[in-house]
Amino acid sequence: MAVKGVFATDQGVQATRIPDFVSGLIQVHPTGSAQMLALSAGLQRHAAKDTTITWFERTHDTGRVLVINNATTGTTFTVSAAHATSIIANQIYLVESTGEYILVSSISGVTVTVQRGIGPVGATTIDGSSTPVGIQLIGNAHEEGSAKPTSVAHLGAPVYNFTQIFRNAWDHTGTAKAVQWHTGDQVAQNKADAGVYHSEAIERQLMWGVRTHGINNGQPWRTFNGLQAQLTTNVTSQTINGGDTRWADVNSWLQGIYEKNIKGKPNERVFFCGNGVMSVLNDIARLEGVMNLEPGTAEFGLQVKRWITPFGDMSLVTHPLFTESPHFTKDLVAWHPAAAKIRWLRATHNDNYDRDGSRAGVDADYGVVTSELSFEYDGEATGGYFSGINTAAAT
Repeated sequence: MAVKGVFATDQGVQATRIPDFVSGLIQVHPTGSAQMLALSAGLQRHAAKDTTITWFERTHDTGRVLVINNATTGTTFTVSAAHATSIIANQIYLVESTGEYILVSSISGVTVTVQRGIGPVGATTIDGSSTPVGIQLIGNAHEEGSAKPTSVAHLGAPVYNFTQIFRNAWDHTGTAKAVQWHTGDQVAQNKADAGVYHSEAIERQLMWGVRTHGINNGQPWRTFNGLQAQLTTNVTSQTINGGDTRWADVNSWLQGIYEKNIKGKPNERVFFCGNGVMSVLNDIARLEGVMNLEPGTAEFGLQVKRWITPFGDMSLVTHPLFTESPHFTKDLVAWHPAAAKIRWLRATHNDNYDRDGSRAGVDADYGVVTSELSFEYDGEATGGYFSGINTAAAT
């Protein structure tokens, strides 16, 4: 089900399930501090079946190959080992530096035999011995009555994460319960506070957590990798230009993020940041002389702003957990709604122990809020993390 004004991914999913802790966050605490957890109510729900979850990361093959030998005008190329497995006979490649088209005749290991100059440009010297020469796959061509071509399989690399148990307690003595309070029902307030702390603990782990496991009090103990730990491709820190952030820096970062998309989903991103980053982005827009940062909608209490870029619209959301921290207020994170999956092994539930003193005779009401979940981010190249955005400068 999309979240109106924030993202459109999964807009066909019907919101028919009974409201749970996550959907309650976006309904009852719309301006709260667990915005990623709350926004997950707008995505399809995914269950975990074990304390370890596994998925496969498979990137699209661009068809670009590097020639690393001095082929001169000959018919034998040596290519990089990383690209050799995707080359088969009858593929047509364009030599990027010369405009020559070549046809693959056969391949053995990293040695490729080709026909040169099959297009208007004749065989031209290719020397990749010092600087590799790029050739780009254009297509393939087969003769009439040809045999079955060799099939190519692209296997994904396995990625895993652990589930993590979150617990937050609440309690209220019998005396405190009997006292009249101007602020209303204190039991309900204590429960609500425990829920807020619980959601914040999950949110921080979703954003900045790291994966580990061990034994604690004689029992298994696990944590999961959050978004920042799973992002590896589009990760940068503002350490150039004297620490100033320029439009060229943001533009280069965004280009990498929007180059990849989740198949069958809108090429959209949600960006979380603190007030520090929002201020710098406003300053960049002012210094560049074009006001690209525009007020957006306020849906479910989330103040969304739009930055119109050459690659796509940025849905900017000021995140309280970024703003309240002097460390994270300079950071900007981008994530694709179709890539993020919160995997629940045990849904959030509240255990009421000794309710009204009816079990063990304890003169108090108390309980514990418990959740067990993990986080999966498919296609990490669709996200990005930009840290250290401190001051703005003109390009």
